[in-house]
Amino acid sequence: METLRKILKRKTSLIGAIILTVFFLTALIGPFLCRYDPLQTNPKQKYAQASSEYPLGTDYLGRDVLTRMVYGARVSLSISFIGVLSGALIGVLLGLAAGYYGRWVDTLISRLIDILLAFPGLLLAIMIVAILGKGIENTIIAVSVFSIPSIARMIRGVVIGLRESEYLQACKAMGASDARMIFSHILPNTVSQMIVNITLNLGTAILTASSLSFLGLGVQPPSPEWGAMLSSARDVIRTYPLASIVPGITITLVVLSFSMVGDGLRDALDPKLQYRFRGNL
Repeated sequence: METLRKILKRKTSLIGAIILTVFFLTALIGPFLCRYDPLQTNPKQKYAQASSEYPLGTDYLGRDVLTRMVYGARVSLSISFIGVLSGALIGVLLGLAAGYYGRWVDTLISRLIDILLAFPGLLLAIMIVAILGKGIENTIIAVSVFSIPSIARMIRGVVIGLRESEYLQACKAMGASDARMIFSHILPNTVSQMIVNITLNLGTAILTASSLSFLGLGVQPPSPEWGAMLSSARDVIRTYPLASIVPGITITLVVLSFSMVGDGLRDALDPKLQYRFRGNL
């Protein structure tokens, strides 16, 4: 509760949390409130202007943009959460193993992480999708692999700092097994850093997935997805700006909100930064 209070006192984090809550509720409840099917086409209403019938107008096939944005929230957020959490699970296990066992295990895992970090994030995701093929499942895999290096390196650093601590040495002297040492004593001490890393990665994952769809490598038509919607409307941005402005602003808001919440979590959970936390930002 104290951590939540500190986060809510920071204005930017509070704004980010409110925006994310709106999008989460939209993804969960919105599809049940929509009047139209997101895949239903109506060529006679192609690029219709905003009206009471179509609040955000229609796209190049006469589909309601608002409905597709609502369903797209579910697709985009699902890809982000599944991909980042899967990558975090693998990254945490690799980081724990590298930091705790050291020696050749640390060398092997560290070199693997270095290889992944050698590629820019989006380029790595493009390469993975190019190898595996297009589609939602492969986009999730790309996001997952993209998320592994940062959390693995962070967990490794934390574990190395804890490995020689007195209380862990005492546990080892009492005969505690490696599994008990790692999962009962070390892992709980990495939770705060893990939460911050995952939160920040969620925003990056949204941007990465949308970029892949924008390039035609991610979610494929006719599935509603923000990046794909932005891509299909880029040719008519002058004559019908809503079709591209709405998904573009939405992606920006969600990514920025994850970043603001992640910064608040970092300041509230990291003891080294708590002295900087004043609650007036």
